[in-house]
Amino acid sequence: MNAIVSVLRRIGGGVVDGIWRLGFAARFLGLLLLLSGQSFRRIHLTIREIYFSGVLSLLIILVSGLFVGLVLGLQGYETLQRYGSSEALGVLVALSLTRELGPVVAALLFASRAGSAVTAEIGLMKTTEQLKAMDMMAVNPIARVVAPRFWVGVISMPLLAALFSAMGIFGGWLIGVAFIGVDDGAFFGGEAAERWRSRGAAI
Repeated sequence: MNAIVSVLRRIGGGVVDGIWRLGFAARFLGLLLLLSGQSFRRIHLTIREIYFSGVLSLLIILVSGLFVGLVLGLQGYETLQRYGSSEALGVLVALSLTRELGPVVAALLFASRAGSAVTAEIGLMKTTEQLKAMDMMAVNPIARVVAPRFWVGVISMPLLAALFSAMGIFGGWLIGVAFIGVDDGAFFGGEAAERWRSRGAAI
């Protein structure tokens, strides 16, 4: 009996803790959105963070996108040629990157580089009591420190994902057309046809 009560207590404690964390995150997000107007008045902070978090992430995004495209093009060709469909390599590379791999891998790279840097920076500011100093000077730390970095992620992430996908498609073209010898028109023609087909299905 005591074992059952102990298990139920642990389960209930985990559920309550999860709900509390979810509520805290929702409250923090609401406060962040509410105070974002103040950060937009200091647009130079957002522009500076776009450079540090977005522009400086370009190198790892582009290089990773190129190599992902190279591997995807090579493995995709090896699979497609068994069925006589090597001309569909462009469709395979483009759809895999734009719909699946591109946004996910770009987000992971952005989080690992920019996210860790932002976490370390804010942690250092808390350790050195800079956030308390802002409170004493009537400067809201969320509006001054957190909001600009949040909107940098919102602005930069779609652009970085698009660049990752574009570089990956170039890598797929490089391995498929330039090295293996897939027809250039078939590579891009199949991709364009699939894009229009997807738009028609959406409409």
